[in-house]
Amino acid sequence: MRRSAAAPLPQAGLGARGAGTRPTVVPPPARRPGGRPVLSYGRRLLGRVRRELRALAEKRRNRRQPTFIAASAGLPAHGRFAFVDQDFVAALAADFPDFPELLRRQAADALEHRFDLLGSGPTVVAHGVPCQGVEGVVYAMSLPVSADRAGNWLAGRVNGANLAEAKRLWRLVDAGYLPIDWQLDFKSGYRWREDCWHRDIRFAESSGVDVKVPWELARCQHLPALALACHFAAGDYPGFHAAEDYACALRDQALDFIATNPPGFGVNWACAMDVAIRATNLLLARDIALAAGVRFDAEFEAAFAAALRAHGRHVVANLEWAPRHRGNHYLADIAGLAFIAAGLPGDAEIDAWLAFAAQELVAEIDYQFHADGSNFEASVCYHRLSAEIVLWTAALFAGLPPEKKAVLQRPQRHRALPRLRGEALPLHALPWGGGESPLPTACWQRLARMAGFTRALTRPDGLVVQFGDNDSGRFVTLGGGEQLRAGNDPAAPAWSLDHGALVAGIEALLGATTAVTRAADPAARLVCGLAGRSAGTTGGAPPAPASTVASTGNRPSSQLAADDAAPLADERAWADASARRAAAGSRWTSRFAASRTSSPLRLSAGLQCAAFPGIGCYVLRGPRLYLAIRCGEIGLAGLGAHAHCDQLAIELVIDGETRVRDPGTYLYTALPARRNAYRSVAAHHAPRVAGREPADLTRHLFDLRGAAEGQCRYFGTRGFVGRHAGYGAWVWRQIVVDDEGIDVHDFCAADGGDSALVLADPTPQQLPFSPAYGRLLERAPR
Repeated sequence: MRRSAAAPLPQAGLGARGAGTRPTVVPPPARRPGGRPVLSYGRRLLGRVRRELRALAEKRRNRRQPTFIAASAGLPAHGRFAFVDQDFVAALAADFPDFPELLRRQAADALEHRFDLLGSGPTVVAHGVPCQGVEGVVYAMSLPVSADRAGNWLAGRVNGANLAEAKRLWRLVDAGYLPIDWQLDFKSGYRWREDCWHRDIRFAESSGVDVKVPWELARCQHLPALALACHFAAGDYPGFHAAEDYACALRDQALDFIATNPPGFGVNWACAMDVAIRATNLLLARDIALAAGVRFDAEFEAAFAAALRAHGRHVVANLEWAPRHRGNHYLADIAGLAFIAAGLPGDAEIDAWLAFAAQELVAEIDYQFHADGSNFEASVCYHRLSAEIVLWTAALFAGLPPEKKAVLQRPQRHRALPRLRGEALPLHALPWGGGESPLPTACWQRLARMAGFTRALTRPDGLVVQFGDNDSGRFVTLGGGEQLRAGNDPAAPAWSLDHGALVAGIEALLGATTAVTRAADPAARLVCGLAGRSAGTTGGAPPAPASTVASTGNRPSSQLAADDAAPLADERAWADASARRAAAGSRWTSRFAASRTSSPLRLSAGLQCAAFPGIGCYVLRGPRLYLAIRCGEIGLAGLGAHAHCDQLAIELVIDGETRVRDPGTYLYTALPARRNAYRSVAAHHAPRVAGREPADLTRHLFDLRGAAEGQCRYFGTRGFVGRHAGYGAWVWRQIVVDDEGIDVHDFCAADGGDSALVLADPTPQQLPFSPAYGRLLERAPR
């Protein structure tokens, strides 16, 4: 388990609950998590030199030789989604009456190459399309093409070594098909080149340019919708095209990408995570289409199988692993390898990928998720992404056919995977019975708690708190109930902030019986079917309680980490903070009074506590109150790539009205100043010193190393006490819940140098609310 970077700062005078000492600088740990010594600088430098030399050799080889893998036999007709039949489709239509129309509209957009991603608005993505720009920045780099049947239009685009095979693959596309411009940032208009080697791609050298836009499109998460539309079309549901139309579109768009994006070249091979997610969605789309009775031609199947192997090899060669600072990217890498290896016929290479993915999934669940179920990247939305990756991959391993599970029980080795241990992997009983999986009980318990964290961080309006970054990232989007609840509008807050599908999927898989599970989502049924079980069947209780809102007394939730020995609702700590506040040299109080209502309940009535000390989130929830507090780790083993300057920040809802809300994230590298504005302490209701930040925002846009962690000193139905030393001295926040409102007290002690700090009004700067990546609302929903 990770300990070095996630541990809180030492608490001075812990036994006396705060003896008033100044914060000290703690040197970084000398050992890695797990006890292994950190590599010396010299060895790290040597490793980097070797990697650079290998990359240079690979680049030269790729420019001289084709990177396409020679097409061989196609894939077997796997039955992973055989459960998606007309009975399954009829049940979806009956239980979710709006789902057929939602799917029809999504499939219609995919047929027209119309995409609305990351704030683009509905855009037909083709060569030469005009783009709207990003805050006035517009590029005109995409030129119209005449895509001839022979593929001659690819000359000058695809590099010479790959041109012949690219043209051959293009000739498999149906006549009259108009290609998608996969290299285009169709928000700003900036365009990368198909013949640029993936390691030479540059991301953030021009204002307004967002590499995430072409990456998001090239994840191909729209293709499974085309596949599922084949089923509804075959069932004669109103408004759908012929099933053949959707199948042909799926085939043509897959071939379009394969032909015009040779392995290792162009913007869509620059990030292994996106390569892995694309491969997963390509496989899902093909398998769901096969379950509808679609039969693809042999040439397509051979090209598809070769492309999947190329995706797998690229991921293996570019694994986003690091001794400490690895996160959702690496998790997606191994998930993609799992899906590829499960889909391709076995051989020494494929079998090694499957074993490696199983080995690493178990390890990363433990490394990237705390014992309380929260993710270690200090972001509620990245928790959803990573937990979704775990959910789908765990379901895949649970439903592996016997021949694939047998692979895991034989030692596997491969020269491209030196970290593969070469040991037979034990299989463990599934929590619902009836089979085995490489995931031990502890992984299923952690998965249950992941759902519990998301449920606790979900506000009364069904939307999650946006502590940390939100890039709207997903692993699989097909069937997500948030799309129904958002009215199929990607601009609606629910599209990105309703995480109910994750909770429903986990609880349905584990056999929970909460109200969320009974309502379920279409995606939950797909997950359960992939795992080989029916949604809605209990078949055994989940291995650990998924609920995180468990207590109504002064003892917080049962989801506290097992090794968190200090009781958080310690009256001595509360009294100590109150005394410090009375003697403080600088203080600021914010009062949030409840409005007059006809409710007979006091504001403080019926409060429940949910504590997640791993990530550092604390929630008080009652019939009239929802209060979420951020206080804890910087995230990602101290790197803070997706953290904000939000220590001790709050989100507050009283009587259904939002009183304080995190504004979100908006953009990353496209507009660095905007990125920092949304990361700033000024964007959050947190203790503030005028003109100062509690962390260094001049570092890289994904680097908050050195930022102070928050320390929770008290959490219970009285309220909360926490502190951090981000301004060089202890700054405290005490939140007092009474019958008629909330008092938020910020203060500094008057002794020593602490008196030099002068606290300012913590009311957040009025930034436009960003409910999703790339999207802004002038007014946040109340």
